[in-house]
Amino acid sequence: MKHTPRSAFPFLACMALSAVATIAQPLRVATFNLKWLTATATETRMAPWEDEEHLAEHRRALAGILTAIKADVLAVQEVTSRAALEKLAAEPALAGLKYRVLHAESEDNGTGQDVAFLVSPRVRLDTIGGAVIRRFADTLAGRPAALNRRDPRKQRLTKHALVCFSKPLKACALGVHLLAHPDDRGRTARREAQALIIADLVRKEIAPRRSAVIVLGDLNDFDPEVGGPSAYAAKTRHVLRLIKDFDTTKPGPELFNAAQLIEPASRRYSAYWDRNKNGIRDARDPHSLIDHILVDKSLRKRVTQADILHDTHDGTVSDHWPVVVDVNVK
Repeated sequence: MKHTPRSAFPFLACMALSAVATIAQPLRVATFNLKWLTATATETRMAPWEDEEHLAEHRRALAGILTAIKADVLAVQEVTSRAALEKLAAEPALAGLKYRVLHAESEDNGTGQDVAFLVSPRVRLDTIGGAVIRRFADTLAGRPAALNRRDPRKQRLTKHALVCFSKPLKACALGVHLLAHPDDRGRTARREAQALIIADLVRKEIAPRRSAVIVLGDLNDFDPEVGGPSAYAAKTRHVLRLIKDFDTTKPGPELFNAAQLIEPASRRYSAYWDRNKNGIRDARDPHSLIDHILVDKSLRKRVTQADILHDTHDGTVSDHWPVVVDVNVK
């Protein structure tokens, strides 16, 4: 009988443990509004940066937060260009994660903001029409109006992007950023129209790929089924319901909001309203859950954790906090 040298056992044991750790490591999906990440301080007057150093400080702070998150698939909002995101990915604190920058220019001529992704090397990206990130027609032109208050054919979903991947999990992630001001009832109907566009995109662009569906981002609206602290009445909101039930020909919704797994419910908040615009979170600033990760129900038993990382910053870096979901890939 051939014996393995005793000196080899520690090495073999380490290799085995490493293999188990690699297999067991969940896929972390996250979304975070980066608050006006521009390439230069003078790129737009809408951004709050006084000079390049002010912007550089913001970029360094974001890099520290993203390093703490360690997401495999990270959807980001309020990015204005690929160059802005590349500068962030190259920050010394973040460079070690070797993120791939996936950016698709939006058609939002008002803010110039885009939805983009940072993706870790362990994720095998698929192509969608020859590209690893795609945008699609952002209206419901030619389709019947479904809302009485506003014709959704006249509303656009300018800020969205889709990425698909086959390892370590087969799924597609649709990142979105809907119209702002959740307290403005006039905009609620317009966001509902955007939700119908999202549902249409999922049905036609993701479902045929037979991939698990993940819709995530800054939806600027509330989910009555999840609750959590909010300064606004949310019982009559329909945006999240319209997205979760993207295929009305089948019984029940196809997606669930991972935030419902966060306990206690008082922790279910992802943003605050900076009433006096002083750049910090004051005690009386209302907070609410408007950033969401909606996950395919086929993955529900695989979700090992959902969280909102309030401890990553004190409200000075962004008026949002990262939302994360861990999915078992076994």
